[in-house]
Amino acid sequence: MKKTTLLLISFFLTLPGCKSNVRDSSPTLLNNGIQLQQNKVAVDGQHAKVIMKASGATYPVEFSIRRAADPDPRMDVQGTVADTGRGKVFGWIAKVNETVHSATLKHFPQLEVQADADQPFQVLGYASGESIGTGHRCGPLRSTFTPERSKVYLVEFQFVGDRCEQHVYDVTQPQERIPVASLP
Repeated sequence: MKKTTLLLISFFLTLPGCKSNVRDSSPTLLNNGIQLQQNKVAVDGQHAKVIMKASGATYPVEFSIRRAADPDPRMDVQGTVADTGRGKVFGWIAKVNETVHSATLKHFPQLEVQADADQPFQVLGYASGESIGTGHRCGPLRSTFTPERSKVYLVEFQFVGDRCEQHVYDVTQPQERIPVASLP
């Protein structure tokens, strides 16, 4: 009994070390409690806002970021998003999906972060999920761009048929989607 307990304790203490090549700032039930929506970020005169979304399928997509000025060079996991069908299914169904996904699974319709202006900003998207009888993995896909002050950017992880793509758009004017070139 003592050996089993000691083995279980050592197993759970070593689990956090398994993901040592990334930082994890994503919300958890333990740290953030029940959240019905993800925290919102405001645009100001010194920063840009980056929105991360998924479209085209309901598979969860994990987003990580890297800021150029951050002294820690590891990717920082921001959380997981899932397309809940808003605009494609009845509004109340999408709202129920969003609430259940946000509160229990911590899968939000979108994630928002603040980005330093005039500094390269990198977003990594990775999809992994299962549907009835099928598994799906795609990525990681990487987009690097230099945000401008007071602008709003959308990084969209898109499922297109049996493949996926990730694109960056300037959506400062909500009715316009201006493609942003990715840096090498």
